[in-house]
Amino acid sequence: MNFKIRALREKLKSLNLEGMIVTNPVNIKYLTNIESEGILLITRKENIFLTYTMFLEDVNRTLTIDDEIIVADTRDVSDEEAENLFVFCENIGFEENYVTYEQYKRLKQKYRINNMVETEGIIEKQRMIKDEEEIEKIRKACEITDSCFKHLLNYIKEGMTEKEVALEIEVYFKTHGADGLAFDTIVAARRKLFYSTLGAF
Repeated sequence: MNFKIRALREKLKSLNLEGMIVTNPVNIKYLTNIESEGILLITRKENIFLTYTMFLEDVNRTLTIDDEIIVADTRDVSDEEAENLFVFCENIGFEENYVTYEQYKRLKQKYRINNMVETEGIIEKQRMIKDEEEIEKIRKACEITDSCFKHLLNYIKEGMTEKEVALEIEVYFKTHGADGLAFDTIVAARRKLFYSTLGAF
């Protein structure tokens, strides 16, 4: 059972929404652990992840039967099947901060949705409350960061460029347990000029 999706469903119900279309990759990963390209549909009865042939194996390897998520190649879903996914649903949520107006119109037409409703960061708000697994990941990230800083104290030498130091940071993270970088590494160095004034009294 996917507790994160279950919690999302409960929140959708309280907002009078019969389903949701999740397109933000960060939110999809949060809900499913899937990192491959695709779209997550929370329908009235099912959770469906639509992706492409090249990603199917990786997605199926990520999910377990307990996730209760159906995986399908988006190109295998006919127009009629797509139209029936949200049949008899009046209000369907979408991520207004991530979906462009063009995408909004395409989704509304493809799935024949009567009313697409802004969800006002519903998943982002849910993500604020961390479970034990997420707390442990944060703790591990802090440990790697502290270790990297200690490594840099001995690594940095006079004459090195900021790019060289940034590259060393990225390599250190990835070779010491990090999945990736939270943001692009920025290294800034400032030369300090010391002036000595000699005076005669």
